[in-house]
Amino acid sequence: MSRRDPSPVRIRAIRASDARELQGFYAGLSASSRQTRFLTVSMGVSEAQSRSFCSGRHRHQQGFVAVVGGNRVGVDRIVGHLCLEPDGADAAEVAIAVADAFQRQGIGRLLLAAGVAWALGARVSRFTATMSTGNAAIHQLLVGLGLPARLKYSGAGVAEITIDVAADGAARGHGWRLVGA
Repeated sequence: MSRRDPSPVRIRAIRASDARELQGFYAGLSASSRQTRFLTVSMGVSEAQSRSFCSGRHRHQQGFVAVVGGNRVGVDRIVGHLCLEPDGADAAEVAIAVADAFQRQGIGRLLLAAGVAWALGARVSRFTATMSTGNAAIHQLLVGLGLPARLKYSGAGVAEITIDVAADGAARGHGWRLVGA
């Protein structure tokens, strides 16, 4: 399916007011995209999970959304979500999903760039991501950052990648910064 929405895609930090739209975003993903994101069969996220994703109540919890103009005046439609959850004192677990019609258009890369810019400002030095070993797209996206990365196979078709977002000079060399938040 190709993207039919001509609205420009914007990346911004997630807001508490995004909870309902975020829940709808996950419910609207194909079963395959939800399984890729959550590593299990899922109908989406509950209202409580959606509110939690939008709260940012922990020191290293953050999220970013890719949005296009909504179907109501002043309401953004979420077409991508980057979730960053605490994973130790200086690390964050990263998970990403992009609406099926918007995949393979660079939105995941833009979301991840926003996450890296945030991490550098929040003194988060590592990202971890758990993924299916068959998920070539997320593997390419994460390794494509050009930052030092280690891949560890956990068995049962699952792998974990650790990315050093604060590699000496590596992140600065990419010029990561958050634009349009």
